[in-house]
Amino acid sequence: MSFLKNVLNVLTDKRELKEPKIYKPFNENSSIITALTRLSEGKDPSVDLKKAQNHLKLFTIGQTGEMNVLFELQHSMLPLVILHDVYIEYKDYSAQLDFVVLTHKFIMIIEVKKLFGNIQVTDKGEFQRIITKNNRVVNKEGMYSPINQVERHVSIIEKLLKEEGAIENCPVKYAVTFANPKTILQVSKNAPANIQSNVLRYDQIKHFIKNELEKKSPVFMSDQQLYGIADTILKFSKEKVFNQEDYLIEKPQISPQVESATSPSERMNNPKEDTLKAALTEFRLTRSRESNVKPYHIFTNKILDSMLEKKPLTTEQLLEIEGIGPKRVEEFGKEIVSIIQCHSTGNFSAKEPPTSVKAAVQPKKQSPEQVRSALTQLRTTRSKELNVKPYYVFTNNTLEMILEKKPVTMDELLKIDGIGPKKAEEFGQDIINILQRK
Repeated sequence: MSFLKNVLNVLTDKRELKEPKIYKPFNENSSIITALTRLSEGKDPSVDLKKAQNHLKLFTIGQTGEMNVLFELQHSMLPLVILHDVYIEYKDYSAQLDFVVLTHKFIMIIEVKKLFGNIQVTDKGEFQRIITKNNRVVNKEGMYSPINQVERHVSIIEKLLKEEGAIENCPVKYAVTFANPKTILQVSKNAPANIQSNVLRYDQIKHFIKNELEKKSPVFMSDQQLYGIADTILKFSKEKVFNQEDYLIEKPQISPQVESATSPSERMNNPKEDTLKAALTEFRLTRSRESNVKPYHIFTNKILDSMLEKKPLTTEQLLEIEGIGPKRVEEFGKEIVSIIQCHSTGNFSAKEPPTSVKAAVQPKKQSPEQVRSALTQLRTTRSKELNVKPYYVFTNNTLEMILEKKPVTMDELLKIDGIGPKKAEEFGQDIINILQRK
């Protein structure tokens, strides 16, 4: 048996891989980009077009950066097995991996960043993005450390592969690469060693991997082992689900009066139901602003459709709708029933809800100091969540500009100095929610 095992090992212990092999290919038709394109080009009045268009731009920019990195990997002439865009779900963990690169000596996770502006890393290892115009710095802001992000990804993939028996002592390395060709990367000589050695421009990726391959390693895996590792990763890889509810409109874009001006083919078959839908949507929006949550946390579109279909006239009937439990009924069941009752009797339109309902959903006005306090609290809370300095969320100068301009749309917020697409994506909706509560 021992002889046969040795023969089998000789037959399978091959290292014929001499150049890059794409094992999970680049998908130009990303499901998320496809979905965002559909939303952006559609005419669905329930969709926040500005948010969808902004996110489409960000994802497209990110995809361009990953294409730059893929080009460098494909033309490296190194023995690599490459997996692109891997979304892992394993036990209670999840990770979005831009690239997983397998070699005979190690596994490497590559995190790709394509940002506008230059990147500077301080002595303390803090990442800063610097925007210049005419050789003058016009904006300097902190950013969440991509090292923290990729180290978390390494821990997850290492745990998965070891627990699944795919590796024992194979090193899992990482790199953070900036994929904008115009970006100038400046890393302080006093920055932590792991940052100095693992942060690079995308055009340095071949040289970086080649140097790592020349180092000693506790393993020298066969081609079969590499493909086995790749298959294990893909076993736990899933298509990231696109949640359209994240793009619910913040306020109705069309009113019943506007709808009446459209052609009959574009109108709803039941105008009365249309006004009821508008009233319930407006109620949901107002309550979400009061609670500082997304509208779908009040009730989802599916629940809304069920209410329009069944039109519950009592709280007991409301409880029969899937997704409506005792807690929701206790919080705002009477208001919902009141809206439906009034529409059933034709007492009011979507534009003019009854006084009792208006009083129940009317948002409380805030003083300027309350707005300032709420924005400051948001900055503190989010900075603690991300383990970054508060100025990463927004600086004091940006705070003053927000208080002065009072932006209530994403477009208006993007005009504020210090708020770029990345900041708008991360914190924009929270900022707008606070300002709209005024």
